[in-house]
Amino acid sequence: MRASDIMLDIIGEEFLREHPDTVDTCKAGDPDREVARIGVCMTATPHVIREAAAWGADLLITHEPTFYDHYDRFLGDKLSQQKKALVDESGLTIWRYHDSMHLHGEDEISREFVERLGFPGAFDGRKRLEMAEPHSAEEIAKRLKTALPVGTARIIGDLQATTRRLWLLLGQTGEEWYHDFFEDSDAAVAVCGELCEWKCGEPVRDLTEFGTPKAMVVIGHVGSERFGMEALCRRIDGQYDGAPTRYFECGELYNAV
Repeated sequence: MRASDIMLDIIGEEFLREHPDTVDTCKAGDPDREVARIGVCMTATPHVIREAAAWGADLLITHEPTFYDHYDRFLGDKLSQQKKALVDESGLTIWRYHDSMHLHGEDEISREFVERLGFPGAFDGRKRLEMAEPHSAEEIAKRLKTALPVGTARIIGDLQATTRRLWLLLGQTGEEWYHDFFEDSDAAVAVCGELCEWKCGEPVRDLTEFGTPKAMVVIGHVGSERFGMEALCRRIDGQYDGAPTRYFECGELYNAV
């Protein structure tokens, strides 16, 4: 089966018609390559590219950009040239699966997060989980470290801030969502991927010091989304002419010391 046919099935024709400017396109290699093995990753790092090629993957599906630009525009700098040479040498067809994962019906990343977290409650399909029982920021952070798991979980604000409504600001969420969280008097805790500290972190500290307990549990971009790509890997394994699918771990961005 061709890479383009596989990705059209995963992304969906209707989504592509409604979002002609999507980043969910072929980034490298031959889009019509016949696929016998499929690799899936969060980010196509050099390590991931080498491992996927060594395993014999024909198609590598990645969530994040390969060439340091949201649209994977080739910038031509030395690093981009070096990475392009590696990609070309690998022979992989690299395809991004991002927009449709977040925007096609329920957010697949957030839904998988809710399932992995394991707290009973009502999920709105996008950004909020109404938990059946209240939990503190510290309790949520500890749960994340075992349920996902994540390498690190840092808390901004009040560790004991307790909530039933949990905001999911995963990956790199737009700053307008943070402001909505700040203004939401029924929500005391959010789980975040990556953020701009002075725009999105300092308001939480200030709110707490002004007497409104708020907290954000920060688990990093990869830490907050990788499990969604792991779920994709399981879902499509063997679904396309029996092609086996394997997830390639890129690791956390930060090293703990």
